[in-house]
Amino acid sequence: MYKKSAVLTFYAETPIHMGSGQSVSYVDLPIQRERHTSFPVLWSSGIKGVIRDLASRVWNDKDKVETIFGPEDGGSDFASCISITDAKILLYPVRSVKGVFAWITCPFVLRRFKEDLKAVGINLSVQIFDVSDDKKVLVSNSSALRIDNNQVALEEFVFKAEVKNEVKELADFLKNFVHQNDLTTDLRNHLAIVSDNVFKDFVNYAVEIRTRIRIDQTKGTVKEGALFSEELIPSESVFYSILFFKDSFKPGSNMDAQKVFSEINSLLSDNSILQLGGDETTGKGFVRVKVFNGGQT
Repeated sequence: MYKKSAVLTFYAETPIHMGSGQSVSYVDLPIQRERHTSFPVLWSSGIKGVIRDLASRVWNDKDKVETIFGPEDGGSDFASCISITDAKILLYPVRSVKGVFAWITCPFVLRRFKEDLKAVGINLSVQIFDVSDDKKVLVSNSSALRIDNNQVALEEFVFKAEVKNEVKELADFLKNFVHQNDLTTDLRNHLAIVSDNVFKDFVNYAVEIRTRIRIDQTKGTVKEGALFSEELIPSESVFYSILFFKDSFKPGSNMDAQKVFSEINSLLSDNSILQLGGDETTGKGFVRVKVFNGGQT
């Protein structure tokens, strides 16, 4: 049984490509997506592997790493004492006519986040409103996104802006979980709640698609047949995972769940930077991580 839990959030400093393999669609290399929602997701296996690699480099203690993450070889000897869920989308950035860009979310995402927080002993007390598909978004009264006070233009679409005080309260609540910088401190003025269907459309079509080539080193020209397209999650996206901790399974170890949490929390403290997915050498996949302490499960 897991004895300790926490929230782990990821703030994209650069575009991210955590790929799902090749595709037969117009994008050769798509990003990872949930099967049932088609929302972007960061698979937990990749996240855990990156954190383990960081621990190996920072701690320089193979025994400690294996005690917490499990042995690399002979995994049947004893199991890892941490569990990391897939990272789900929380806030997604889209272009805005006013205010440069908006962070959008939707009732489905917020209700799911609320349920996930319960596993960490946290209650999201802000009221979550339903939003209809009739070109309406909810914003705060101080929103920088509003045009003439009653409209918001996101990507190529114009929406009616409805002011709700709860949007400000929600933004202030979410700020606790997100890496703090000059942009996120102004979250209340850039947060917009759209309908579930509009959110789904944006996270499917308001993505970065980059066409890439490969150079033939002997000729210095584009290699024949080496043209491909790649899908990227945009920078400023925010994802979250739930971490669960158990006492160590390693025979003779006295490392309990609280100690495991303390070690991981220290490892990822001060908004550490991790690199997720491919294209590291071209500056992709850099995220700021933040651990938010939860309660007992």
